[in-house]
Amino acid sequence: MIYLLTGPVNCGKTSWILDDYQKYPEADGFACKKVSAGSELAGYDLLHLKTGLTCPLIRTLNHLPPGWDETARLNDRFSFSSSGFLFARHVTQNAILNNVGRFYLDEAGHLELQGNGFHHLLEALLGADIDLVIVVRDTLLERFVAAYKISDYELIRPF
Repeated sequence: MIYLLTGPVNCGKTSWILDDYQKYPEADGFACKKVSAGSELAGYDLLHLKTGLTCPLIRTLNHLPPGWDETARLNDRFSFSSSGFLFARHVTQNAILNNVGRFYLDEAGHLELQGNGFHHLLEALLGADIDLVIVVRDTLLERFVAAYKISDYELIRPF
């Protein structure tokens, strides 16, 4: 079954994943956790739900650390790390190989709709026999469903 977890920015989608994951100890996946620098958003780290390991994925342009390995940029605001995408690929491939029953992907958005980001991971997961929880911003939901040809899904709104 495919579950699309949707809503606007800062409505609790990632918190919902962290709570729901506790009900499924056999599950796997990753969540995007906010990283702050004081009161400013500095970016997002991927959190592997099963191990608790993290890896930087996104940084705002004014918070790029030395040696940042940029692979993509979005709206001249966010920079994406190739190491973060490799981390996500490793988590996803291991989950598929281990036949997990449920997988969380936080989040699919503009990059994926352009064939980048987690696009190839989504294709692999959609082709596997896994209950899949995908976070998709509400403004991109229709485009996402059409692009990935998803016809049977359950919509979840965390609020």
